[in-house]
Amino acid sequence: MRLTPEDIQRVDLIIGQYSEKLDLGFKIPDSEYQQRYEKVWKEMEKQGIDLGFYYWYREYPGDGLYLTGYNPTLERASGVIAAGKKPMLLVGPESGLLNKETGLNLETRFVEEFTLPGEYYEGVKIEKLVDVVREYMGKPIASIGYMTAYDYIPCEYFEVFTKRLAPDAGVVDATAILADLRYEKSENEFRCMKQADTIANAGVRAMLAVARAGLRELQIASVADFVIKALGGEGYGLETIVNSGQRCATVIGPATNKIVQEGEIMQIGCSPSYRGYKGVCRRAFVAGERSEVQKKYFVLMNEAYEKAVLELKNVAKNNLSSSRIDLAAREFFATKEINGKNMGAYHFFSSAHGTGLTECMEKQLIHPYKEIYYGNNIGIMIDLGVYLYPDTSICGGTVESAFFKRGAEIECVTDLPTDVQALVGKGL
Repeated sequence: MRLTPEDIQRVDLIIGQYSEKLDLGFKIPDSEYQQRYEKVWKEMEKQGIDLGFYYWYREYPGDGLYLTGYNPTLERASGVIAAGKKPMLLVGPESGLLNKETGLNLETRFVEEFTLPGEYYEGVKIEKLVDVVREYMGKPIASIGYMTAYDYIPCEYFEVFTKRLAPDAGVVDATAILADLRYEKSENEFRCMKQADTIANAGVRAMLAVARAGLRELQIASVADFVIKALGGEGYGLETIVNSGQRCATVIGPATNKIVQEGEIMQIGCSPSYRGYKGVCRRAFVAGERSEVQKKYFVLMNEAYEKAVLELKNVAKNNLSSSRIDLAAREFFATKEINGKNMGAYHFFSSAHGTGLTECMEKQLIHPYKEIYYGNNIGIMIDLGVYLYPDTSICGGTVESAFFKRGAEIECVTDLPTDVQALVGKGL
């Protein structure tokens, strides 16, 4: 089975409607990057850090993107910053050239540590990381701070930035500096995130518009990928999700060539990137008519999601622990059964997480048994998942939507209904 001209017409209508909501010329202004540098310098001075380094790659971009606006392709990247100095990029010579497109005019050096192994580049000066960082500093280094979480930095690079760069320097855990700064969002960041979420809404609606039994998961995912790029999405926070039947138990499995069968449960989702900021939207439905057990499943999942949303608003309004959001859903499931099985056992993960330059790897998750309080201006995903029930017809599904918290106010930036069954074959 193939996508039809009628499918494409429905997708085109979605693109037309959502394109009017976007401003693809918008980007974080240079002045905001300067403010970020100044905040980092201030924290470094407080902690007595001479030099800070950070590391990133396309799937874990937050720290580097926050300071440089640049994200590598294939190659990995790092950077350094010292008080009073703008960051310097340490990159490979292929994707490193992309840094010019950010317009920040940061010093960029091609170093062998981040070059594709064994590659030769005509006319390109490849330097040693230790040499260029010492040149950047211009003075002895007494204290080095690692600003990216230790478990994300390869051991080899950590050794280069510490023992080989300045053997006698003290090494300080400075990961809280960027984590804290990235956590609180500016209005410019909210604007980028809203554009990414708007594109995500369109991508999910496009998949709903064509989803049906007989198509392959990848065929359905292809329309979301098309819509994301057509509307200005520059990349992904995760591979586009289309799971059907028993594959729904994979939680975030990417689409495959599996053919969707009539009556199977499905979950779909996408996470577009705009100027580095990630959006998301995920929903579940059935390919065809819902069975009685599927009807029960969706009633419970959707009600639990709505309870979590209500509690998010209560937590923000009254400055309460974020644990209450997860507990609202968890305690609800603990009172419900399907075919004699308590549904509390299938509330697979915590019901919310932070978002921004990554889809879910920001500073704060929530935990049902830990007292954690939200910041002032942050991005949140309510992500209610019910997985691994031992019946393939209801083995996994989720409702995930994007929210902004500004002080005590909550704004939902996902425009799809909780239950999207009525949109299957339509999209709008």
